[in-house]
Amino acid sequence: MVLKRKISLGFVVLGFILLLSSLIAIYEFVTMRRTVAQFVTDDIISINTTRRLLDMADEYNFRLLSTMGDSTYTDVNTMLAMRDDEKFIDALRAIRDNFTTTNEQRMADSIRYAYVVYAHILEEAKGVWNEPDYQVKKDWYFARLYPVYTKLRNYIKDLNLSSQQALRDNSDKLSEGFYRSLMPCVVAVGIGILLLFLFNYYLNYYFFDPIVRITKALRNYKITRKTFDVKVDSGDEIEELNDSIKDIVREHKQMIKNQSV
Repeated sequence: MVLKRKISLGFVVLGFILLLSSLIAIYEFVTMRRTVAQFVTDDIISINTTRRLLDMADEYNFRLLSTMGDSTYTDVNTMLAMRDDEKFIDALRAIRDNFTTTNEQRMADSIRYAYVVYAHILEEAKGVWNEPDYQVKKDWYFARLYPVYTKLRNYIKDLNLSSQQALRDNSDKLSEGFYRSLMPCVVAVGIGILLLFLFNYYLNYYFFDPIVRITKALRNYKITRKTFDVKVDSGDEIEELNDSIKDIVREHKQMIKNQSV
């Protein structure tokens, strides 16, 4: 049974290598999916949040500018809806929780602080918009509100760009993780092919080649009565078979010799 154990051991080693590489590949895939995929999702949420804030800020500013030249406009509370818009307020409250990097969180804090200043200055519009003089409104807007609005808008844009960059970085990590997770499979295939060649050499050297030599020597003995002299040092059933054939050939030669006498 030695030969059987040798062949079985070869298959066990080959199977173990393939199983180990498969487990490593699965682990890499699962780790990549849990980490990078979550970051990509957070980045997409961040981009959508900043775009929504930017659109709302532009809408409110345009609403303010559209009433600047109307001396009869008195509905200031509607114009100041930005301060009371629940969607905008909720987005500001949750904005810091939607970002993952320290830089993004710092930018989110800057947006909230800029909004507080913007809302505070916007309160002054109640008195300014009651003025019939267009120039007064214009001077107040460009001197007081516009610089703060510009700063708020720039903060939102910077945060949006930062989120887009984070999305690109995480997408690159996703690609790198994908190729990294493929490496165990590639290594396993390479090792598997190498082991197949080695196992093929092993079978040829320890099994097929001795059998071929034994068969050839038996054929020569049968035809030419040439001495059966095959050496096999494998320490398994093939060696036992070769020794047994030698004994049979020796006995056969002795039997022929006795008959001839």
